[in-house]
Formats: sequence, C-alpha cells, structure tokens
Amino acid sequence: MNYLYFAEATVETTGEAAMYPASSFLGLDAVSATTTRLSFKARNNTAVDDDILIKHASGKHAEVAELIASVLEPSPVTRTKFIVVSDDEHDIYLNNGNGAGLTGAVAVTTIA
Repeated sequence: MNYLYFAEATVETTGEAAMYPASSFLGLDAVSATTTRLSFKARNNTAVDDDILIKHASGKHAEVAELIASVLEPSPVTRTKFIVVSDDEHDIYLNNGNGAGLTGAVAVTTIA
C-alpha cells in the first residue's frame, strides 16, 4: 500500500503535516481555478473527513486528479511507497510530467 505525505510551508504544530494510506482517499474536488481539495478518512476515526488543499497551475484539476490516481494504486513502480505529494517546507512537489503544476499545500486540515 502507498502512503501520501503533505506538509504546509512551516510545520510548527500538530495538523500542519499529514500522511495517509492510499486506502483512506475519499475523493477530490475543485475549490478554485488554482486549488483542489483532497479528502481522506479522518485519522482519528471520526465522521469528519481530513482535507488537504493543494495549489496548482490554473485550470489543472483534471491533471491533479490524474496525478493523484497514478499513486493511489500500487504498481511494480509504486508498491508500498512513501510518496511526497506536497511538502512546502522543503519545496518538494509530486510531478509525473502531466502538467498538473503542483505548487504547494495551502492547508492541511486534520481532525487530531
């Protein structure tokens, strides 16, 4: 199983970075032209989902969806991997060459 990691620009407190197993991914939706929300099952098993807001190139929601889908299912290349999707603190962003243009995790909202 793959694990997806997200972190805001400065990780100073609980809830500004999070890692989720691919199996907890619930879906994604467009929030604005340059922001997509990724939803995961809450890490504390409550009814409220954890959300990650991802910044990206304008109008690239479909490319972001394709990018996330490419790391959700294990394959010979991505089996049991720790995958950094967006780490603002270290300027690391997932890129598979599809033009999604991730530029950061605007907000990591977890239910502690």
